[in-house]
Amino acid sequence: MSSVDGRLLNSRWTEPFDGTPASALLQVYAAIGRELGTDAWMFGKNTLRAVFSYKFAVSEHPVQPDTPAVFVGERRSERMFIVADPDADIFFTSSSLRGDNILVIVGRNATEEYLAHLRERRISYVVVDDAADLRQGLEAAGREFGIRSVSVQGGGILNGALLAEGLIDELSLVVYPGIDGLSGVPSIFEYIGGTTDRPAAGQSLQLLSAERREHGVIWLRYGFHKSRKII
Repeated sequence: MSSVDGRLLNSRWTEPFDGTPASALLQVYAAIGRELGTDAWMFGKNTLRAVFSYKFAVSEHPVQPDTPAVFVGERRSERMFIVADPDADIFFTSSSLRGDNILVIVGRNATEEYLAHLRERRISYVVVDDAADLRQGLEAAGREFGIRSVSVQGGGILNGALLAEGLIDELSLVVYPGIDGLSGVPSIFEYIGGTTDRPAAGQSLQLLSAERREHGVIWLRYGFHKSRKII
């Protein structure tokens, strides 16, 4: 969900014109997310920090080559929540987020102590060579946990990385009828790269549907067409 100028920090958006609480519009977004019917949903690490703000110490024993690469923790929810944690330092206080059990993608730089922390919390994980390699991590989630579709719900850095890797099949954009207006505020896609980089090059959008929802919220769906090999 973004403002009409594509900004993501909902605390900065202007209020609805008719006095409707902004929270009611965010509930429309949440309902749309459930309508997508994906196997899992995903936040970027910065977005997840708003929920789990503390860090886990990572200065101990690195993961050994013979450490099992998969741990299946609590699986009570129909969907899973996924996070890729390249630093392996999110201190979790729960095995679920918004009622959905958590799956963490970590790299070989994770520590044995951190994996023990996840197991103690009954949190599922997969260990890959590099958790910053989103293609590798998502393929492992599909292979080990049967996840075939993921709804990415924040934030712009994760969206930008997925865009550059050519991993996005559809853009589901919910537009909030308000404005941020300030230059530099995080937007829908925030690829971190040089001025000559073109993370969207070779990828075209086809409008699939446009719907007006409650409180003036607009839901746009675009399919991705890829005319170049994404590396």
